[in-house]
Amino acid sequence: MRWSVGVALLLLMAVGLCVEAGAAAPSAHVSVLPGGPDSGDIDAVRRAQGWIDAGDALRRRDDARWWRVDITAGAASAPTAASEDWIVSIREAYDARLVAYAPPDYRPRPLATFDPTVTQIGSRHRLTVAVPADALDAPVFIELVASRQQPMRVNAQPLQAYLTEDYGRVRFSSAVLSAQLLLVTVATIFAFALRRWMLLLFCVWVLSTAAYLVVMRGEVVALAPWFPPEHAMRVAGLGISLGLLSAYAFLYVLLQVSRRFPRIARAYRLILLSCVALLVLIPFVPVLTIGPAFVNTLLLALGLTTLGIGLMRAIAGDREALYFLIGWGLVSVVAMTRAVYFMRHAGTPEWLEYLHPATDAFGALILVLATARAARYAEREMVSARQSAMTDPLTGLPNRAQLDVGVAQLMQAAAAREDALAVLFVDLDHFKQVNDRFGHDVGDACLHAMAGILRRHVRATDLVARYGGEEFVLVLDGADAASAVRAAESLRAAVEADGRQVGGSTVGLTVSIGVATWDPGDDVASLFKRADTALYRAKHAGRNCVVLGSADTLHPSLEPA
Repeated sequence: MRWSVGVALLLLMAVGLCVEAGAAAPSAHVSVLPGGPDSGDIDAVRRAQGWIDAGDALRRRDDARWWRVDITAGAASAPTAASEDWIVSIREAYDARLVAYAPPDYRPRPLATFDPTVTQIGSRHRLTVAVPADALDAPVFIELVASRQQPMRVNAQPLQAYLTEDYGRVRFSSAVLSAQLLLVTVATIFAFALRRWMLLLFCVWVLSTAAYLVVMRGEVVALAPWFPPEHAMRVAGLGISLGLLSAYAFLYVLLQVSRRFPRIARAYRLILLSCVALLVLIPFVPVLTIGPAFVNTLLLALGLTTLGIGLMRAIAGDREALYFLIGWGLVSVVAMTRAVYFMRHAGTPEWLEYLHPATDAFGALILVLATARAARYAEREMVSARQSAMTDPLTGLPNRAQLDVGVAQLMQAAAAREDALAVLFVDLDHFKQVNDRFGHDVGDACLHAMAGILRRHVRATDLVARYGGEEFVLVLDGADAASAVRAAESLRAAVEADGRQVGGSTVGLTVSIGVATWDPGDDVASLFKRADTALYRAKHAGRNCVVLGSADTLHPSLEPA
């Protein structure tokens, strides 16, 4: 967790350095001409009086369509100004349609981010107008044909300085896109390898943010020149909305909303389905003019809900929720900050132009790690549960279920190798009397001690299990009758020696053992039947002894104690 906070701080520092390196002092002054001549009448515009200061941005006005850009006197008088052409750049134009008139000839030149027929200097992150070095004192006129309410910041720089800064923006966007595509690849691999299909919803969100970045930066023109420019912004907005819905569906599963917050879960699902229905209907039902705004409101409600759920779970000590707050929380804060700027029609600061895609990529990284971590712990719990289901909780030995599987495998291997195999049925003598006399805690201690003795007397290739109650089973791989009897006698003697004192009580623990060897044609049931019959005979022969197979007498060297 500490490293993720450190990465976040490094991210913010890197963005700050990018902005500091790329930010130039304002070197263009913008004026607006209320009223003004008709479209295309540049001669009348050049002669017009009554220009009003508009700061450093173009913006849509009902009473004006003509704007004037002057390179500031300080910038124009710089040492490099007289020897280099300059670039007037317009930021956040998006789908605006402009016409530029630049010196010396003031011919009309269309400006449009998404129109592939319009040539650009550098990338399409900015709309650009070239101004010759010998005409820096002449104004550039912009006719605003159509635009959104957002202001379009204007700046002027020497050509080489602009190209250097533009190259930095392209490199930054390419790095973010590469990171996002890499995360999609990793998440897809995780989805199929771990069978966590919710990660595919996460991939949809990451791809939608990558596509949104490509469109908003104008790079869609180079990647898909066939794409209709008039639909670029609409498709980008629809895509990011669908991506957010996928993200919220992913977070619904990640935060286990349905299990932990059932009441909230019903409202959550209703909002998700409503958004999906509206996004499907809006393109086909023109009367739904308030649809996009309503969808944005619902998405905001989902965003606040997921943050609230994550915060509650993080306070409760859920580490995955803490990862979520770091990853998605940062994405949400930056996205909401950007939305506030848009709603105020104030444009976005340049640092946010870098921070927004960077936090999307960083948030995606954290969420992938959180999901992988959750999947890893779930896998561990599954393995632990599986192991618990196959292990006797008191002794820690394999239980009967695992014994049935293991002995069948050992028999198959012995048959394939044409090798020997022996089974030992081991039963604690007078165990009921031990429980009655010393208590069940001492009885449990006897079972635990017996498990320890068994572990010390088996090889890695053998199988030992608790069969039930006070009965244990050993499967000796490669053991014939003679070696199986020797192993059984060694075990019997060890129990008699080590079992005198158990749990601080003198219990005098002993065992009876029945031995059976595997014969071709045996199955598990028949082999176990012979061993159980041998154990029965050992019990009736006086206990604390070993009996082989179905013999009518005890092993010659083994008399009952």
